[in-house]
Amino acid sequence: MNFHDPDMRAVPTNIEAEQALLGAILVNNAAYDRVSRFLEPQHFSEPIHKRIFEVIGDTLKLGKLVTPVLIKSFLPDVKIGDVTMGQYLALLAAESVTIINVVDYAQAIHEMWIRRQAISEVQSIADLAFDLPPDRDILAEIGPVEDRLAELRAERVRGETREGIGTRYLNSL
Repeated sequence: MNFHDPDMRAVPTNIEAEQALLGAILVNNAAYDRVSRFLEPQHFSEPIHKRIFEVIGDTLKLGKLVTPVLIKSFLPDVKIGDVTMGQYLALLAAESVTIINVVDYAQAIHEMWIRRQAISEVQSIADLAFDLPPDRDILAEIGPVEDRLAELRAERVRGETREGIGTRYLNSL
């Protein structure tokens, strides 16, 4: 097995950060306000975490309290490993981090999403280069991918609390 083989590499995720953030929000709903300006359900790599974050956001926007008990009925009744959804939510809350760390966890989740998106875009260029018919121009085909990569740079700025390379890039335009 060759771990440097691109086909064998796992996509970037941080499931533990996702779990820690969701747990913190379940324990202290104010944590959601600290991350919701830049973190969206699509940024989570785990589908059930996307759905949990979405239900949390929808519930809080209605002015309602979010706890494992109050939101479990809005989530699919599925097993996650060996535990039910209700048990999983309770575990997230029990193993939560403090609200102080939520922005760091949210930024880690956001960064992993940006990396997954970048990998997907770069892979699309490689696929295009391999399979492009002779009557199409590769450089013309790359333009839309470059636009999507520029959008990722801008997306990174949304997730930063300090000026970084994404901000400097946008300011230079």
